[in-house]
Amino acid sequence: KEEMKGNDQTQNSETSKGNQNEEKEDDKKYELIIYKSIEYGYLCYDDTCKNSDEYQKYATIRTKSENAKIISVDNSNSFVLYDDNGIKIYNLENRSTDNTSLQNIYKSYNMYLNENKDKVIGIVFSDGNQLGYYNVVKDRKMYTNKYYSDSASGLEQINSYYLSLTATKDGKAYLLSCNEEKEILSSPKRTETHEYFYDAIGTKDNYFIVLKSWHYEDSSIEKIYDKNLKEFYSKSFNSENYTFANNSIYIIEDKKVVKYNTDGNLAFTSDNYGDIKRIVLNYIIYVKDNNLILENIDDSNEKTVLAKWNKDSNIHFMSGYYTRKELDSMNERNKKEGLYIVVEYSDMDSNGNYGMEYCYTSDKKVIEYPIKDMLGGRAKPVLYLYPETETKVTIKFNHPEYLTTTYPKYNHKWEVVAKPNGDLIDKEGKYYYALYWDETRYNEVDFKEGFYVESKDAIKFLEEKLSIIGLNDKERNEFIMYWLPIMENNKKNLVYFELTEEREFGNKLIIEPKPDSLLRVSIHIKKVNEKVSVKEQKLESFNRHGFTAVEWGGMIY
Repeated sequence: KEEMKGNDQTQNSETSKGNQNEEKEDDKKYELIIYKSIEYGYLCYDDTCKNSDEYQKYATIRTKSENAKIISVDNSNSFVLYDDNGIKIYNLENRSTDNTSLQNIYKSYNMYLNENKDKVIGIVFSDGNQLGYYNVVKDRKMYTNKYYSDSASGLEQINSYYLSLTATKDGKAYLLSCNEEKEILSSPKRTETHEYFYDAIGTKDNYFIVLKSWHYEDSSIEKIYDKNLKEFYSKSFNSENYTFANNSIYIIEDKKVVKYNTDGNLAFTSDNYGDIKRIVLNYIIYVKDNNLILENIDDSNEKTVLAKWNKDSNIHFMSGYYTRKELDSMNERNKKEGLYIVVEYSDMDSNGNYGMEYCYTSDKKVIEYPIKDMLGGRAKPVLYLYPETETKVTIKFNHPEYLTTTYPKYNHKWEVVAKPNGDLIDKEGKYYYALYWDETRYNEVDFKEGFYVESKDAIKFLEEKLSIIGLNDKERNEFIMYWLPIMENNKKNLVYFELTEEREFGNKLIIEPKPDSLLRVSIHIKKVNEKVSVKEQKLESFNRHGFTAVEWGGMIY
């Protein structure tokens, strides 16, 4: 790995473009094929999708080398990182290729896009010990051999200008420049209960840098810097108590709201709101005279009473602004785009509702959507990890905002040492046999295919289908012990198995190092009152090889 020992070299971006133009299409005799799920739009480049009728050919990358291979696809499904005698970036939108001066000698890579999501601007790489950053625009490799982290996730690009570095040997977090090799800020050393990281909030040209800490219960903001990196706020507060809108940051402080502009100047301090429940964009949600009120912080004339407030209710953390695209991705196509205030009841009401979603639309109307199922939705997903040798593993979610309950507590990521027998040890030395979480409800199925199962047949059904899917004895036993009582209590059930591709589409697991084989199983169970004819679901077997990760969970209807 001589490249990691070498001096960083800066090349003119025009030189990089010149190298790109020198490549002749006639020299490219081989192909890499990318497939796309017909139903879900999820990209695949493994052999498993080659002969599946669920995928269709989506893109062909012509290569010079017969041994060329795809390294990764970014979360937006817009770019592919692949090795063809050196690492290259393939743009799936315009079918073009950009060269880099990186060689494929590292264990993991993360791509980072610009704010418009139309260009790769950076690549973080790691060999499992040392890591570094490659500025795509400047064709410059930086920070190699300067910092230690056990995976590429220890270094993240937080906007077009800065990197956040964590998991360092000295126990500090660092804010690093993307454009020159320079340390900008450093945090205090992590403690047994707190670990630090930097983040950016805002837009490309109007943003704040915040120093966050996470610990077992929640995360908090410790310091805020303006875009000139001048510290102007150092009162620690819960991460839920701030928001960004109109190029400003709004912070709940002593039952009031303070607003700062991106130059760090205090814009105003609001009146006392009393019982504040949450802040979303430039709106405050609070209770007054037993009413739940939504008010524009910048314009108190825009004020709406959402509902009568029950002191036993809660504002759910999933409250926020949801775009049309986000609602569609959550299978909520019948709902309006807008600001959602999600109220969770302590007990089911007389109408059979577990809560209410209040959608405040752009035309200042409120639409009510009753919540007919318990919030939390996806029950007991657990994740098992089986590396071939004892391995440090980092786990993240593409949509961490979907998570509700987690154990151990998920704060930004999970980091464990995984052993071949499945034992997991966290950084505090605590043992876990699996990682556990609950998720908010999404991706409901219509049961047009699946299985009809009566309680008397439930054990035989589960043992047979889970064996076909590929759970081992231990995983099958734990799965059955959790879901069997539910199926037996229902008497008559419709069952559908949501497998890896669908689960990855809903909330992709980002595991480093990347498993050689991944199985995700989520059972969907619906109680019915009579026998139902349903098209039988075709189940494919899972082939375990190398580092294996297995997840199971489910949903009740």
